[in-house]
Amino acid sequence: IILIYGREKVGKTTIATSFEKSLLLAFEKGYNALSGVMAQNIHKWSEFKQVLKQLDKPEVRERFKTIVVDTVDLAYDSCESYITQRESVDKIGDIPYGGGYAMVKKEYDDALRSIPMKDYGLVMISHATEQTVTLEDGTEISRTTTTLNKRAKAIVHPMADIIGYAKAVERDGESKVALFLRATPQFDAGSRFKHV
Repeated sequence: IILIYGREKVGKTTIATSFEKSLLLAFEKGYNALSGVMAQNIHKWSEFKQVLKQLDKPEVRERFKTIVVDTVDLAYDSCESYITQRESVDKIGDIPYGGGYAMVKKEYDDALRSIPMKDYGLVMISHATEQTVTLEDGTEISRTTTTLNKRAKAIVHPMADIIGYAKAVERDGESKVALFLRATPQFDAGSRFKHV
């Protein structure tokens, strides 16, 4: 289970769709310039749920090994819209006692976790943003992290076995994309795997 995030046009979708037998579930259509990508556009949460059901079919299992969700931010927004429509409210906070937020959390978490539970690899994509954080000594620094809102982040970050920060770097006079897999004070990243 991998989360890749970075600036716009850095190559997140290219990296994500290079995993073996990938199917891109596109909540945003950011794959137009990529050739050979198998993609399914997702316009609403009910379509996403329908695709998840189809992942159980033997012919789908033969064809795909990795499911890419681009972006998990938009997936969360779509899930929240689904719950507000289902519950006939204007906004999720209209459901009393925080019940709406709990419904979205369960729906979103269950859907994402169902993918690896079906024995598919899961690659999630998000964008990058800067946040000001205060270190223990009181120093304020700028830290790069995902654009996920706090509720989505509380689900996605702990779920990921690897969080990779994709960043353009200069190497030998060429611009290349590096995927950083260990956190620094300047950006979020990490891995559960000892030797990564």
